[in-house]
Amino acid sequence: MEFTRTYNELKGMFSLSNGNTCLKDHSGIFKPVPFESSSNPIPFNRTGINNGVNGHIYAAEDRAIAENVKFNYPVYIPNTASTYGKAIILLHGLNERSWHKYLPWAKYLGDKTSRPVILFPLAFHMNRSPESWANPRQMMSLLNKRKSLDGLQMATFANIALSQRLSDDPLRFFTSGKQSADDIVKLLGDIKEGGIPFLKKDAQVDFFSYSIGAFLAQILFLANPNDLLSTSRLFVFCGGTLFDQMRGTSRLIMDSHAYSSLRRYYLHDFPIELKFRSPFSSYVRGGVLGESFMAMIAEESSQAFREHRFQQLRNRLRVVALRKDLVMPAAAVKRALTCIRGDSVFTELDFPFDYTHENPFPIYRNDKSADVDKAFESVFSMATEFLS
Repeated sequence: MEFTRTYNELKGMFSLSNGNTCLKDHSGIFKPVPFESSSNPIPFNRTGINNGVNGHIYAAEDRAIAENVKFNYPVYIPNTASTYGKAIILLHGLNERSWHKYLPWAKYLGDKTSRPVILFPLAFHMNRSPESWANPRQMMSLLNKRKSLDGLQMATFANIALSQRLSDDPLRFFTSGKQSADDIVKLLGDIKEGGIPFLKKDAQVDFFSYSIGAFLAQILFLANPNDLLSTSRLFVFCGGTLFDQMRGTSRLIMDSHAYSSLRRYYLHDFPIELKFRSPFSSYVRGGVLGESFMAMIAEESSQAFREHRFQQLRNRLRVVALRKDLVMPAAAVKRALTCIRGDSVFTELDFPFDYTHENPFPIYRNDKSADVDKAFESVFSMATEFLS
């Protein structure tokens, strides 16, 4: 598959709100599937994004954001069968609102494995976020106010909504992750019970995860809720580090103040909060998902649990990191996996063009596009071989 050409074609065709997107070559369709989140919130005080309209600060309950509760997720379905016994769930990166980047990823995975690929949006991301968060009039006002913070770096229109939300309440990183995890568990349960029309009951489900989607997937695989992931495989791309080794400051992810707040909370305040008895600490300490989250925070956090589970996953896990990735550094990814003995699950790649963690396959309109196409093929051929 020519990645660059396919990206441009799919970007011009895809719409989640207009029903099925039928590909020109009739190789498959992108189909929207409705989903309703039933994740139960943990009791604690929450605030909304400070939108700064007319100089006022409005506090909105996250639970009141309707887009995050009822939404459609896109599925790429190759034209090879009416119902399938296997599927792939694709998990995306942090602070993303468009599926365009992932359309050729899903098509390649689906075509090469002859499986549907479910592109599942994380809580408050993609089409699960309000349109107002991408409204220039509202967000630019907030951005201009935020730029008055001392020492602020990399504050942009693209990252202002997430930056402000995490600065207001760093616990959102955990609670939105919990909702995302709960939603995926619900989806896996629906698949197991035969509740997805294009999948057979008890269909095998594997994962392709990228960036923060890999962090979430690793937590799920460590936890294995309801034994739903006992035979699933996980392919990780541009992810795999522990939280304390991530470098989240980015013009496309979050600004420096938000990232500093996040690190300070989870590496200092969060462990202190868990020492006090509360509904929140009881949830985190009393369940395997909470323990798995803690195990992915820092090397010394639940280390024995994490290393034992990773070792058990050695035959069902493959990880590809990029040498010039500044957000999920390859050396940190490798270090997180050193506990896995036997055959190596880790591969480090580099590409002969300018790329970033956020944009590993840039779109060029010159001869460089051939190099990008080749790089894309090198990663996704590994993924399809492992997931097939």
